[in-house]
Amino acid sequence: MDFRNVMDMRAGFGGFAAALHDLEIDCWVMNVVPVSEFNTLPVIYDRGLIGAMHDWCETFDTYPRTYDLLHAAGLFSAEQRRHKCKISSIMLEMDRMLRPGGTVYIRDSISVMSELQEIATAMRWVCALRDTGEGPHASWKILTCDKRIP
Repeated sequence: MDFRNVMDMRAGFGGFAAALHDLEIDCWVMNVVPVSEFNTLPVIYDRGLIGAMHDWCETFDTYPRTYDLLHAAGLFSAEQRRHKCKISSIMLEMDRMLRPGGTVYIRDSISVMSELQEIATAMRWVCALRDTGEGPHASWKILTCDKRIP
């Protein structure tokens, strides 16, 4: 895994960034806490990590940075409950932030996976749908997609 810039789009307490560090993956991680959730930035900062709060219904200022890996665990089902923005808008924002050759890792409920796969295919991402460690009957699935270099 050769990641320089990683974004956790629903960071919680920064566990994904901490796991990458524990695995000795040398990368820079931007932890983003959605505005619709509790402000956990103090915990993220106490862990020595970097982060920001953001409304995923709006664009994320990435200049001058693009990302090699976008991690979204439960983001789409949480944003869908808000009824404020569409899944397609968030996916298009992800496509803009992701550099060619980058990877998207989405762990979310089965109810949104078919729509996510459809949108990702329309954006010409190459995707694979996998079961979680809980098995094939779990209520969550994992969608990994690669943004191929044109």
